[in-house]
Formats: sequence, structure tokens, C-alpha cells
Amino acid sequence: MHKRHFVWPLAAALAASQLGATDCNGGITRDPGFDLWCGPTLCAWKIERGKVLRAPTWHDADIGVELIEPGTAIEQFTPANSHDGTCIRFDLVADVDENAQAELAVDIYGDGSVERTFEIPTAHWKPLSFAFAVKSPYTGIRFELAKRGLGHAVIARMRAAIADGACEGLTALDGGPAPLGALCVAASDCMTGICSVVDFFGTQRCTGCDPGHPACGSGQVCGLTEPGPPERAVPIACVAGGARVIGEQCFGDRECTSGICTNGVCSTCRPDAPSGTGCGNQCRQTYTHGPYLCSPVQPLAPSGAACTSDLDCVSSDCIGPVRMQCFTDGRSCATDAGCPVDADLRPGACVQMGIQGGSCR
Repeated sequence: MHKRHFVWPLAAALAASQLGATDCNGGITRDPGFDLWCGPTLCAWKIERGKVLRAPTWHDADIGVELIEPGTAIEQFTPANSHDGTCIRFDLVADVDENAQAELAVDIYGDGSVERTFEIPTAHWKPLSFAFAVKSPYTGIRFELAKRGLGHAVIARMRAAIADGACEGLTALDGGPAPLGALCVAASDCMTGICSVVDFFGTQRCTGCDPGHPACGSGQVCGLTEPGPPERAVPIACVAGGARVIGEQCFGDRECTSGICTNGVCSTCRPDAPSGTGCGNQCRQTYTHGPYLCSPVQPLAPSGAACTSDLDCVSSDCIGPVRMQCFTDGRSCATDAGCPVDADLRPGACVQMGIQGGSCR
């Protein structure tokens, strides 16, 4: 097996949204003070099991989270990767009874396989710190805070951050073969045994097929498959040829029903087409990370022509499903939780951009 190379047409958008994420102080977790509550539950942390409550701490200005029942666990999948750093320190303040049996679990790739568990010792509002190294490359780490016993356990001021120099002498945790869309440097890093260059910046990721020398089944092409966790890039794998409609992301022309993939989106034209072909300077992008159409946002398209909004059609009626996508990189989404984080580690906006695969009535 060997490293595979290709240049992805979505380079600018994907490179900008997938090079890792820390706050201005190197932090990699959202809501380190457990201040964000959505009703009775945490906004930035997912309740994996059990029950939690907002709890007072040693100071009126600080809020903590109490793990109520035995087996209660909360988790957060952070977008940190080896571009950010490979040494991480986890700091928190805890009020933990001796029989609470509280612990911190570290799960590289968020695949459910825990690489390291740290016991949170008995403490009464005592600052605690854990450091660990991660083998490079890696993409995303899931943190789980849990308690197994009956005792009282409240966690406050929790923060994980890149801490270069704090892991000297520690054996690096190994997440094992990486899933699709994760960073890699060699084929052996990937579950699929394929590591491909996917953008103009030379970023390498695990793919399900070789973009430069694809070997997919009959009727299939090497292209973009459905988005996985937003901490990773949209995966490349063998997909049905000619199945992507106008407005969907694509890797190459053969994925699209139109036979045209322009700047990573199935389109009807190319703005750089040779003179005398296509629609020349009337080939324009319809919206951010959107498809290219001839004379969009003008009521010129006849019945049956491709469209992304009512403004494209003579009839003022564009028929088709709504296109929901992440504003950051154009991947399809259902909610903000499906989008890569912004500079504040908040999930980017999942927004309605137009009609997908639309046609004028």
C-alpha cells in the first residue's frame, strides 16, 4: 500500500474549516465553566446517560454540573487535531465523595473505544489536572465525565487545552487506524489503507478510494459521500455515478446528473469554459458554496430548466427540496450540530440556501 495523491476542488473552503480548532488560549472544549444551559440540560455537553443538575459551587459566581445517578455520563466531541498539538492538559475543580467513583475518559476519534481513563479522586473543590499525549496524526477527541458510584459528584471550571511541553516522558495514546475524513500521513494510518492528498495545501486524509487511480464498482465513481462528524472532512469513497443533483457537493463531473462539477458543486455551467461554449460570463454562482447556473437570479429560465430559487424562473416558481448546508464549508446538514465549529468553538450555522435539484415549473 502507498500514499495516494489528488487535488480536491473544494480546497479553500475545506482547508479553512478543517485545520483544527482552539480558542485564543489554546482551549479545545466549549463552555469550560458549565455556564450554558438549555433548560434542564447542558447546551455544549451531551448527556450520554443518566441525569444531571445545575449545581452551586464554592462561589456564587461559579456554576457546576452535578452527576446525579450512578452511571451518569456527559460527553463532548472536540474538534482538536494534530495540527493544533499533541499534548493536552485537562483541568477541573471537583467536589467528589469517596464513594462517587468519578472518572474522565479519553476517546480519540470519538469512535467509542476509550484509550485512557483518569480517576477523579476524592476532593472538596480541589483543582485537579491530568495531562496526556496523543500520537500524531489524530482528528477529534471525545471527552466523557462520568460517575459509577452512589456518592455526590459535582464538576466545575473544566477545561481541556493544548499544552505543549507538559507531556514529556508520557507514552502517547494511540487511537488506532483512522476513519474516513481523518488526517493521515501514510496508508497505514487509515482503516481503508488509503491516504490521499485532498487539497492544494497538501492536506492528507483517509479516503475510501484512490482519487488519482479510482477502482470502484460498476456504475460507481470515486467522489464525496455523505458527511460524517463535523470534526472530520466530508469523506471520499465510491459513490453512485450521475446521482448528485444541482446544488449538491461533488468531487468530479461524473458524480453529477448534469455532468458538470464546478468548484466542488454540481452545476450547469463553468465560468471558465472555452469561448463559444456554455454561457460565458453569464455563468455565475447562485450563493455561497452554491452551484453555477446561466444567468441566475433573473427570471429567464424556462419551464423544466434548472433553478435554485423562484427568482431564476420565468414562472417565478422553482420546484424542489430545500438545500440545507453549513455556511462554513457547504456540506449538507440538518442542524447546526452537523457543522464545523467557528473561531469560538461553536458549531457553524446550518442554513437554508436555496432549492436542491430544482426545476422551473
